[in-house]
Amino acid sequence: MVLYLERQYYLKQNPMKKLIIFSIILVSIVISESTFAQKYRKKEVSLISLKLNINSDYRSKVDAYSGYFNEPKNKNANRVDNQIIYTAWDLISEKLKNEVGMILLPLDAYGKKFSYDDYGFPDIGINKALNKGQSKYYIKIDIDLSPEFSAKYITKSQPDSANQIIHLKSDEIKPILTINLTIYSDKGIIPVANCTGDATTEEIITLDQSFFDGIINNDIDPSKNTLYNLIEKASKKLIISVYSNK
Repeated sequence: MVLYLERQYYLKQNPMKKLIIFSIILVSIVISESTFAQKYRKKEVSLISLKLNINSDYRSKVDAYSGYFNEPKNKNANRVDNQIIYTAWDLISEKLKNEVGMILLPLDAYGKKFSYDDYGFPDIGINKALNKGQSKYYIKIDIDLSPEFSAKYITKSQPDSANQIIHLKSDEIKPILTINLTIYSDKGIIPVANCTGDATTEEIITLDQSFFDGIINNDIDPSKNTLYNLIEKASKKLIISVYSNK
């Protein structure tokens, strides 16, 4: 304790010394971040899987608005999932390229060497990807849309009162959108990083077609409670997670 107080007194009496120590710490952090950034920067990366899971309690609610979505090229593809998946990929891939520095190969870069799902995305295990691909890294993305709490109930805290159990109406939702990113290197099947980003609405929302603004149309408003904004926010957190997985 005495040594600690003496050290604090010394720093107060020597502000320049304190500034130097702070600068050293700051430089160390910057160097650490820069070093990690180089791990993926300008490295060729291939997507091997992108899956969307919509919770069973939400599936019928979401599919009820399928009429607002474009018909997919593949008749076996779900028209709602199709546009959500491509929108999510656009948002996530843009951040992986521009903020992490990855060189993402086209989805069909390996042609018939890879297998593909009904949406045109690669759908291949890491073992086969390593055997047939030549990328430095491979990534797998899993997106999940679920109720933040129970599908029908949430616990809401009221100021100066006990928690209340609120029963949601059939058209009300309190969703959470989670993105999981698994990164593999060309050295083996054990992931080098598992990253996650999630986002939820701040309040219960009444589900209508406007929840899909930005996906079914070009109406993008960051202030709205939309699925597009949930994907955008989760993507930003995902990038933070990528940088924290050193």
